[in-house]
Amino acid sequence: MKPILQCFSGSFLAASKNKSILATTTVFSNSSSFFNKAGFTLAEVLITLGVIGIVAAMTIPTLMTKIQNRQYGTAYKKALSTLNQALRSANDDGALVSMKDGGEVDTGHNTGLGLTGKNFVAITKYMTGVTSCFDGDNTACWECNGQAGKIVDNYMGCNKQSYAFIDASGTQYYLYNSDEWPIVIDVNGVSKPNELGRDRYVVYFANSFNSGYYSDDVDTIKPLHDLETKQRWCPSGYCPFTSRLFGDSSKKSNHPWN
Repeated sequence: MKPILQCFSGSFLAASKNKSILATTTVFSNSSSFFNKAGFTLAEVLITLGVIGIVAAMTIPTLMTKIQNRQYGTAYKKALSTLNQALRSANDDGALVSMKDGGEVDTGHNTGLGLTGKNFVAITKYMTGVTSCFDGDNTACWECNGQAGKIVDNYMGCNKQSYAFIDASGTQYYLYNSDEWPIVIDVNGVSKPNELGRDRYVVYFANSFNSGYYSDDVDTIKPLHDLETKQRWCPSGYCPFTSRLFGDSSKKSNHPWN
């Protein structure tokens, strides 16, 4: 009787073991089937990566441009503030000369008195770390391969005889003409793009109580209004000279210097 029970017990255990193995195999088989169903094919992965790449190619340049414009705007604010601090100090010391009869608009022609140039030179004496080019050659102070209000050659180039200087931060300042009043600021120094409305901005000598572009007695330097038409001071057709500072795109007008 004992051998029979042993035989039956052994058979039962073997059967149980087989069932356990079968069940385990079934579980793994089902799990494998689940993961196979949940996974992605190589083609699906490649398509997804391709879509991501296309979206990135469309959005990243725009994002980088916005970031760059913010950096330009910050440098622009600093440069204009530096100019005005120097101008106020020069004015307090009586170092500025009157602009009366010194501009092209007042007399209908360049007077040759160079009054604007004299004030441009004067304010540099109240700035630190300045490299100046007032000797008839501005090559060392201004990147002439860019836009700076020159009428010919598709608005590219500059007057190499015009006054220019570089401040301690590397920002460049260029006076278009010693008898005219616009100043071009390049916040990016010699680096490109050297384009008006991007890294170059137009400001001008002015009076705090006079809304016009030309004043006899200057006590401030103001930014030119935004321009949204292609012209001498804005070849691209969009130049946020004011809104880049204040964020107000409504501050625009037709440009008087054609």
